[in-house]
Amino acid sequence: MLLRLFAITSKEVRQLARDRLTFGMIVGIPLMQILLFGYAINFDVRDLAAAVVDEAQTSHSRALVADLQATGVIVLLPPSPGLPDLRQRMETARSASAS
Repeated sequence: MLLRLFAITSKEVRQLARDRLTFGMIVGIPLMQILLFGYAINFDVRDLAAAVVDEAQTSHSRALVADLQATGVIVLLPPSPGLPDLRQRMETARSASAS
């Protein structure tokens, strides 16, 4: 079985050596894809809108909110006074994005 696989592999390599266009495509297309996915496509998540309800109002909770904002991943909207206001803001944003 291994001998057959080696025979087919050597036959294909000989054919690739003869056909420069096919060899260029076999090497060139994956190289272009690597360059595109490596440089052009960016998977960094930044500037997501978020709102916070800080019911504790302690220095630790304020420090946590400041640390979250300092990451650059989220942009904090004006704080909500309570959960009902936050739920209303979420529903309003959801209905606006569905329209």
